[in-house]
Amino acid sequence: MRVAGGVLLIIAAIINLIAGFGYMAAGAVTSGAGKLGEMAQEEAAKQGTNMTPEAKKALEDMKGVKGKGGGLAGFGIFLLVTVGTNIAGAVMLFMRKNPMFILIAGAMAVLGEVGGIVLISFGIMNVIGLAGGILAILASRALKTGHGPGTAQPIG
Repeated sequence: MRVAGGVLLIIAAIINLIAGFGYMAAGAVTSGAGKLGEMAQEEAAKQGTNMTPEAKKALEDMKGVKGKGGGLAGFGIFLLVTVGTNIAGAVMLFMRKNPMFILIAGAMAVLGEVGGIVLISFGIMNVIGLAGGILAILASRALKTGHGPGTAQPIG
């Protein structure tokens, strides 16, 4: 359980590294589109051109997009933080040390995957992170109590 959790956390860290940069790029593009919509609306107001109601509605809708871009970029930053905690948590699992940090790393892995499920959808990549996080949480509990599989100290 301990080794499997560590390996899955490392795999999830690699996936989250790619996804984190993707979310940050999507957030930047979305914020840029919202800013572009605001600029177009301001320019149309300055020139006093008559816009159709559909065009006005489209420009109004682009204003709301700008705030969503910040949320996507923020989630991307969170995923990049989980990359470090996942790898450090995996190392702690392999070394059988610091169960509290392993618990936090596992919880952050689960939160990152749940956030990805909420924002996009559920996929096979989410299963890897969820399984790694859950195994890390269970292994941290076993290390804390000194019971459970994989907690016996090697002889010698």
